[in-house]
Amino acid sequence: MLAKPLAELLRPQALEDYIGQSHLLGEGGILRTAIENKALHSMILWGPPGVGKTTLAFLMAKLTDMDFYMLSAINSGVKDIREIFQKAEESSNKTLLFIDEIHRFSKSQQDSLLGAVEKGVVTLIGATTENPSFEVISPLLSRCQVYVLKTLDKSSLEKIITRATDFLEKELNCSIEIAENEALLQISGGDARKLINAIELIVTTLLRSEKGKLLINNELVLKIIQQNLLLYDKKGENHYDIISAFIKSIRGSDPNAAVYWLARMLMAGEDPLFIARRMIILAVEDIGNANPNALLLANNCFQAVHQIGLPEGRIVLSQTAIYLASSPKSNASYLAIEDAMQWVEKTGNLPVPLHLRNAPTALMKELNYGKNYQYAHQFENNFVEQEFLPQSISGKKFYEPQDNRRENELRKYLKNCWKNKYRYIFLLLLSFSFFFKLIGQDIHYSQFNLAPLNLNPALTGVIDGICRAGINQKTQWLSVTKPFLTFSGSFDAPVYKNNQRRELIGLGLLINVDRAGDSYYTTFQPLLSMAFVKSLDRRNRHKLSIGGYCGIQQRMLNYDALTFDEQYQHGYYSADNPITENFPKSKILFFDWGLGANWSFFASSATSFIAGVSASHLNQPRMSFENSSLVRLPVRTNLYFSSTFPVSESLLLNPMIFTSFQRRFYEVNFGVNLEYLFADKRDSQITFGVGTFYRWNDALILILTTRWQNCKFGISYDFNISTLTRASHVRGGVELSLMYIFRRVAIKSAGREPCPFDIM
Repeated sequence: MLAKPLAELLRPQALEDYIGQSHLLGEGGILRTAIENKALHSMILWGPPGVGKTTLAFLMAKLTDMDFYMLSAINSGVKDIREIFQKAEESSNKTLLFIDEIHRFSKSQQDSLLGAVEKGVVTLIGATTENPSFEVISPLLSRCQVYVLKTLDKSSLEKIITRATDFLEKELNCSIEIAENEALLQISGGDARKLINAIELIVTTLLRSEKGKLLINNELVLKIIQQNLLLYDKKGENHYDIISAFIKSIRGSDPNAAVYWLARMLMAGEDPLFIARRMIILAVEDIGNANPNALLLANNCFQAVHQIGLPEGRIVLSQTAIYLASSPKSNASYLAIEDAMQWVEKTGNLPVPLHLRNAPTALMKELNYGKNYQYAHQFENNFVEQEFLPQSISGKKFYEPQDNRRENELRKYLKNCWKNKYRYIFLLLLSFSFFFKLIGQDIHYSQFNLAPLNLNPALTGVIDGICRAGINQKTQWLSVTKPFLTFSGSFDAPVYKNNQRRELIGLGLLINVDRAGDSYYTTFQPLLSMAFVKSLDRRNRHKLSIGGYCGIQQRMLNYDALTFDEQYQHGYYSADNPITENFPKSKILFFDWGLGANWSFFASSATSFIAGVSASHLNQPRMSFENSSLVRLPVRTNLYFSSTFPVSESLLLNPMIFTSFQRRFYEVNFGVNLEYLFADKRDSQITFGVGTFYRWNDALILILTTRWQNCKFGISYDFNISTLTRASHVRGGVELSLMYIFRRVAIKSAGREPCPFDIM
């Protein structure tokens, strides 16, 4: 067996034996020149473990004939330092003081080095695996030259393997064959000491049980080292792939994926401080003012990991990664500084406005430096409008708050301060983002009972006639510049009936068109619907129907109708000003389908109860103008109940409730219609109705209806009473409905079927 550790026995005694760091020790390298001239200076050697920092310090002391003292920052202090200084002052020879892991010295311990280094009592060589800019105090850093030692590459590690096996063969009188070296190289992670120790352990283990040639392969290495290697090279492609996956998972708001990639890095030996630094960058670049606390937590994470290290530091990293991934995202700060720097490059050194200049001298004051500057805190709300940009770029906006809760608050404040100068626009009514990711509202009517195919596809063909046709039109948000317009046209009929089974099948066609706002955001939706109706009793009083619809939707956006920041110059708008926006596609087309069920009970010709449920957009179609799979149209669920019963011979009362849910949004309507009958004959009766409904936290609705023979007409008005009344001035929407049912007189001749109403 060996008398000393193999790593110590293989320590090089000449520059030619030193492996790696050719940029410093190669021909003409700065440290090689200093060693050859015996003119060493104080320095910091910065690099990962096992790249030769300690070996290089030993070698420099030996080749320059200097007294060599070595301290470890882990178990030494100021007393040890002073003892070495005293010996150095008493010695006639130059002294080299090597401090391993100098970053572990406290500020006071590092301060104790300054005097001796400044006077040249010792030549200091500090070794650290951490960034000296963060870990070494500035006065000491300014007295030392920092040299970066690189991770040993594959070629250097293979040279070390050869040197180690050659030495062991000679010392232990054995024969060694390295059949495979991938496992050895990966175990080392670029650390020469770890590699040499692994080779020593493997060879000494084999010598206890085997004779003859020792064959070393990957399987044997893993068996002896007992380490499950992860494919992760800190300097290789996989390293950058995994850190990229980690960052993109956080940016994509997936804490589960972020924690997985974090575990991959930690188990493969990644520097935890490297991970923490990357999260600091992400906190400002991808979250920013959407959650300002993200930067505070990321910075505290770095400090905590630095103080406690691993393994406990993994919990801090996990907490921070989860918090960042779960935070709202905004890259507005990144875009702002990028835009500003591009403008600085383009416009050069524009002069600072005189009123903003510093005026420390009388001459500068005479030159009007600082004149007319208005101190904001002397004005109401600590703000006064004045120019802060160079005159030639006045009004240029670099910061555009994005659509999230915190930045919308900033937007509101900036809008109140600057009015129209920087054109900060409130986001109301629609969440219309910079990249035009729009969902928009689904089509809905206040007179929902007069839009049966929109209400529930299970109502298709459920009529007391041959067929039914209807139109609906709604104009809403009359207080905005371009009111929202909605139109629907429908036609349905029972196409199959069976008297014996008391069954009916209905088919229908529905066309919806909706246009919203200044952008003419338009929805066109042709749909086919079908329903199967079954009477549950012989008297046809109980009926159950199920139905569905399918069709396409096309949504369109007119970019030419939009107004952009660049069309404003110096506070004035011109449609002729060029814009540089890159527009996504202006149309999207997708398939849509839904299902519904309806139950009805007719106790008499004047008393009835109806209830139903329907679900739209069951396929949750993709709804992005940029082909994003993340923006989808959510499922919408409708529930309703209606009853009709007589109050007198000529009065009918019709209470109704309707509710709709779509993701976190909901709508609840409830109210009552009162209908007066002017005639008694069923096919020639004339009625007049009035109703009032309340849409929860949104509107009060007044409805007037009339029916003459087969035609029914309705008109309603929504009085807006929501939190937007300051903008809407209570103005809501006007809605018109018209429905016509084609009937024929029932024929009871032999061989002729009765009309569907008789079945229903």
